[in-house]
Amino acid sequence: MPLFSQTQGNPAHPALVFLHGFLGSHQDWFETIEQLKNNFYCISLDLPGHGHSVTTVSPLQGGFASCHRLIKNALDDLQLQKYVLIGYSLGGRIALDYARTQNDTRIQGLLLESCHSGLISGSEKELRYKHDLQWAKRFATQSVSDSLYEWYEQDIFSDLSTEQKDRVIEKRSHNYGVCLANMLLSTSLAKQSDALPFMLSCGLPVYYCFGEKDKKFKQLSTRFSAANIQVTEFFGLGHNLHQQDPLQYAQFIQQHFSE
Repeated sequence: MPLFSQTQGNPAHPALVFLHGFLGSHQDWFETIEQLKNNFYCISLDLPGHGHSVTTVSPLQGGFASCHRLIKNALDDLQLQKYVLIGYSLGGRIALDYARTQNDTRIQGLLLESCHSGLISGSEKELRYKHDLQWAKRFATQSVSDSLYEWYEQDIFSDLSTEQKDRVIEKRSHNYGVCLANMLLSTSLAKQSDALPFMLSCGLPVYYCFGEKDKKFKQLSTRFSAANIQVTEFFGLGHNLHQQDPLQYAQFIQQHFSE
């Protein structure tokens, strides 16, 4: 089954392809796209096992490669000639690995929001896989609601208030735990190749964005020192920039990707 995609705007305008994060869907970009659709052709995809995409990926069948094939098929079906690839968190990691591996000359730039470029050492990858395996077991064996409450207690979401967490959890509770577990293991950071060399040498314009309150990715951003990489800190925000301040995020896109 193909990935679900939603298109908004005029196909004659510059194309933007949006990839959401783990637990999300194409709807996460709604407020941002509302600000952009008059000047851009906006395509938001549901990643495997998320939203309206009923297709799933298996950790035994090369999760990143499977995701890339599905994304490429969706973009081919839309007959895009060129586009900017935008990804948040897991979607950013998938976008980065897609650009690194697919040799898709249609990509005109990358906007990476709060995402990791990849682990380097084998010991780091082993620890990360054990961590992801524990979360996958939770998603597969207990209620989605219980798993979500535990998920949003992680330090990376510490900037969210209790009320904000409750709203996010309610929004995410439609997901199916086994599908999430498969996706989590299939696209684990432990299985992602280190993309920093690609980022530094690819020649594409790369925009890396993080929130002031997101200490983990603020520290990670110090690795990205190259002429083609623009690192931007969004002040007063945390991990999820485009949902915390969609207007500022849309203005950033408008500033950098308008023709």
